[in-house]
Amino acid sequence: MKKTTLLLFSLLTLAACNKGETSGQNEQEAQLEEAATNVEEAAAEDTAQSPAGAETPAPAPMELPDEPMPGATSTASAAPSAANPLFNFTLRPGQAGAVQVGMNIAEVKRQYGETKLRETTLSQEGTDTKAYEVLGERRRTDLVVEQQCKGTTCKVYRITVMNPAFKTESGLGIGSTMADLKKNLSISSIGVGEGKLVAISENARMSFVLETATIPSSKWANLKVNDVPESTPVTSILLY
Repeated sequence: MKKTTLLLFSLLTLAACNKGETSGQNEQEAQLEEAATNVEEAAAEDTAQSPAGAETPAPAPMELPDEPMPGATSTASAAPSAANPLFNFTLRPGQAGAVQVGMNIAEVKRQYGETKLRETTLSQEGTDTKAYEVLGERRRTDLVVEQQCKGTTCKVYRITVMNPAFKTESGLGIGSTMADLKKNLSISSIGVGEGKLVAISENARMSFVLETATIPSSKWANLKVNDVPESTPVTSILLY
């Protein structure tokens, strides 16, 4: 492109210098034709080096970090270990994560922090009771902690497990089946409470809420342990 520009400039200069002169007209015309030919050849050469339609590559788009979902919480600054309450998915008699039955509510708040607890009200058998939701990632409800108070002192009365990540040492948790429960625990009875059908393990101090889509409610009151289909899954777990 620079070569073409220079030749074109020479052509124009030569034409200007010879403007108005009448002598040597044939020689001037020959010079002009030669310069014009050189310009055309240079232009053709530039075109061959830069194919028609070729474009300068656009700069690669800048990659931006993923934005968190609205309302999402992050625990990236804390190592994922059982020592950190946010990653503690222990499930054993009377305990889920860092919450234990009988624990002072003030200690639950200290373990999880105010931002990981959400106060709620439960209506059970016509009575409203104060409780706390333990919030996990993206503010899902991992646990529901019911309290029982005497005077100004409130303690954990019962815990409802809502997150499938919580598992017993034998791997039982939400999603386990009735067959899994019978294989790993002593299921003492089938009970009905607050509109739910539960498999009760008195030794483990756990009640497993069962999926009832295939079990008519008219039969709940008389169900025995072996009457519940072994494929029936667990939908939540109560610790007391």
